[in-house]
Order: sequence, then structure tokens, then C-alpha cells
Amino acid sequence: MEEKEAIKVSKISIISNIALSIFKLISGIVANSSAMISDAVHSLSDVVSTIIVIIGVKFSNKKSDKSHPYGHERFECVASIILSVILIITGVGIGITGIKNIISR
Repeated sequence: MEEKEAIKVSKISIISNIALSIFKLISGIVANSSAMISDAVHSLSDVVSTIIVIIGVKFSNKKSDKSHPYGHERFECVASIILSVILIITGVGIGITGIKNIISR
């Protein structure tokens, strides 16, 4: 039951973050605000993160099998590492863009 609830919440999160990203992107373009555009990119990274969470939940809830006698619960750790890398890359990208904008003004 927890898996179904997690996936339901994740789907709502994906839809909300996509709508939020579009709104922030349009607002950032109209207002010529690099901060809003960066925030739109961050919201899109949340969408990717949520998709990885869904995949992690699906794989980690698999039953034990011959090659994984203790189950697949460790897949949550792998998903967490992937999420960390994505967040680091997103943060560094936004930071570099911000620094470039500050220097160019």
C-alpha cells in the first residue's frame, strides 16, 4: 500500500513542478530575471528527482529472488546517490550561470 501512495504523491509532485517550472520560466523571460529562470530549472530538476524516486520505490519493493536473496532494498541507496549527483550538477550549473551574470554586468 505504501508504494501506491508514494507513487500517487510523486505523480502529483511531477505535475505541480512542471506547472511551476513553466510559470517560473515564462515569468523569468518576461521580467528578464535570471534568478526566476534558474529557479525554473531547479523545479525541473525536482521533476527528474521525483521520477528517480518512483523508479527507486518500484525496484526496492521487488521481492527476493535467486540472485537477490535479501531483496532489492539497497536500490533506494542507489537512487539517493543518483539524486545527489543530479542536485549537485544542477546547483553548480545555476551557480556558474549566476557568477557569469554578475561578472558580465
